[in-house]
Parts: sequence; structure tokens; C-alpha cells
Amino acid sequence: MGLRSLFGALPPRIPYWAEAVPVESLPLPPKATLLWREASPGDVGVAVGDSVQTGQNLAREGAGLFMSTVTGTVEEINSLRGADAVEYAVVGIKTLEVDSYDSSIKSIEDLASASPEQILAMIVRAGFPGFDAVVKGATVETLIVSALDQEPLTAVNPQILAEHAGDVSVGIAMLTRVTGAKKVVVAIPHNSAHTAHGISADQAEIVKVRAIYPNGLPEILAKKQGGGLLLKTDRNGTVGNTLVVSIEHLVGMVSCLREGRPFVNKVVTCCDKPGGELKNILVRIGTPVSMALENLDVKLPPGGKLVINGPMHGYACFSDEQPMTATSDSILVQNPAEVHRFENTACINCGKCSAVCPEKLEVNLLGRFSEYDIFDKCAELGVENCIECGLCVYVCPAQRPLLHLLAHAKLVVKEETAGK
Repeated sequence: MGLRSLFGALPPRIPYWAEAVPVESLPLPPKATLLWREASPGDVGVAVGDSVQTGQNLAREGAGLFMSTVTGTVEEINSLRGADAVEYAVVGIKTLEVDSYDSSIKSIEDLASASPEQILAMIVRAGFPGFDAVVKGATVETLIVSALDQEPLTAVNPQILAEHAGDVSVGIAMLTRVTGAKKVVVAIPHNSAHTAHGISADQAEIVKVRAIYPNGLPEILAKKQGGGLLLKTDRNGTVGNTLVVSIEHLVGMVSCLREGRPFVNKVVTCCDKPGGELKNILVRIGTPVSMALENLDVKLPPGGKLVINGPMHGYACFSDEQPMTATSDSILVQNPAEVHRFENTACINCGKCSAVCPEKLEVNLLGRFSEYDIFDKCAELGVENCIECGLCVYVCPAQRPLLHLLAHAKLVVKEETAGK
């Protein structure tokens, strides 16, 4: 009996996918549904019946950026409250088969000679997420380019590294100038057959990371390979010192900026059975899950579940009309026997959840305080440091919904902090 099974306190070994998964393209959806987080219909600057272009900013003047990923006619403007308890503005667009691109996204043919300000402006305008803090002037101590996926049943970034390795060096040079990063790291799965041959030691430090979950999460990469804290912006301002960019987004930036095109296509991994073969598809952002499943001839069985972004820290999808977004990495189809059922049971104080927590939180206490709405204690115990990796749920013998409890406590504490 090994140490792991004897004590049951070490993190479970959940490997990332290591095999090649070629990418196949899906056609445009007849209707694209676009979601704008923390916005309302009043923030939208177009009306039902308006014609829109691919890359056009749909936000009213001064409201920010909400980019159309297709060309067509606006059919619906609505709102919804997501599973994360955040309001979204929703715009449905009947698509045309041929894209007409908005002219405000300019091509930059020579990325080496363009100014950092010009490149950053076009990266943001093209629709790439995660650069708010950089725009606001945050100091980037470490830039990490990650070829690891965030979830075990995802095969996006290693595949893109294999197919577009030539653009990685160009992208690293571009982002190093844009961010002013003092240190640049390229994180590659330790078991990957693909290495960044075109990257010189002067450009970046290439680090092989053990391909075990949750090592691919941005927060973990920032902690172990970077300056310690992931760079991000929320309602309380900007925090962190390490910017993590995926290989998919890095390669996409190089292509989009050279061509003067918006970021509108996303590679998504589909898995329809345990231990089954993964499939990578290239979809237009705004494509409903149902169309992706239909084109792959995958059916959701009665009593099954759709999970977006993986079983560990993804979320249940309650309608197959939910659209793919810029951060949708995978679709998992679970049959009824695989669906996890949480129990309304008391904590048995085994301590396994706290033992596997990568942030060293007292998860058992946080779960109970959240359950009974004692959120001041959650704040004292640092619930905002939870990265929602899901390992606590994975090992909990009482099958308590710990991830849900901590995520809820994080939301309440954040709202209370913002209200002070």
C-alpha cells in the first residue's frame, strides 16, 4: 500500500491529456448568441433589426467593448442571470455566411516595429480577454505563456503549440515589449512531445511542468513559476504581478493582429464518455452547444448532464442552447451514472479537503461557515484566496458541495467589500 492510499491526504493524481487531438472546423451557426458579463440591455448600443459586422463594437458609447463575432442582423436583445449570480446582456444575431469585417480593427504587419501602445490597443480591440490590468498600467513582473490546459479532459493548448509553433516566438517577443515583463516563462507539459524549439534562451525560460491537475491553472502557474500572484482586475482594483497567457490566445493574437481581424473562433474539446476519445473543434464564438454536439453526432442521454470547461472546476450547462464564449475550453457529456450527486450531510472532520487545498485553506471550516451564512468568518479565513480547483470536492467522503459553498462565500464577501 502506498503512502497516498495509506493516508489519503495527498492530492489525487489526475493527469492532463497527453495525446494529439487534431482540430476540425464547424460551419457558422444560423444564429449566434453573444453574452456580455456584468452588463444589461441598456448597455447595448444596437437595436433589434440592425445590421452588424464581424468585430463591430455592440456597446453603447462609453460603456466598454462588446464585440460581435459574426455578420448579420440583430434578432434579440435580452438579459439573464448566470450560474455565477452575475447579470449578462444577451444579443442574438441571425448570421450571414460571409463575414464583413469592422474597419476599426487595423492590421499590424510588422509587429516588431509597432509601438507597445499600438499593439496593446489592437489586442484589446480584437477581443482578447485578460488585459484589463495591463491597460490600467499594472506592473507585470512575470509573463507566463502556458501550453498546459486548465482541465484534464481538454486538449487545446498542446495541440495549438504543435500546429503553430512558428508563431509562438513572434508572440512572446510582442507581449514582452507590450507588458514590459522582467521575466518570461514558457510552461510546457512535462510529457509533451512538442517543445518550443524556436524560442531562444534570451527570449524566455522554458519550464516543463508536471502534467497533473491543477498545475495548469493560472493561479498555480503564477504561484509556482511566476511572481506569486496572478494579475487581475475586479471592482476593488488591480492586484497581482504575473500575467498568464495561453498558447491559444498568444497564437491568435499574432494571426489577428497581422490580418486586422477580431478574435472570433475558439478551439473547444468535446468528450462524450469516460476514457473516450477527445475531439477538438473550431467554433465561432456564439455557437450554441447543441450545434457542436449535433455536428459531432453526440447526444445527451436522458438524465445526463452537460458540463462546460471540465469536471473539476467547470460548471453545469442547463440548456444546450448556451453559447460558446472566448473562455469555453471544453464540453463534457455525462451519462446518468456519471453525474455526481451531492449529499446534504454534515462534515465528518476528516481533514482531507484542507490537506489537498493548494492554497492551504481551512476548507472544512469555510464550508460550514458558508453553509450557515457566517461570512465574516469566511473573510477572516481568506475565502477570497480559493481558486475553485475542485480538489476538495473530489476527495470529500461526505460528498459535500464544498466548491459551491466556497464560491458562494467568495461572491458574498466580494460584494460586501465593494459596498464598504
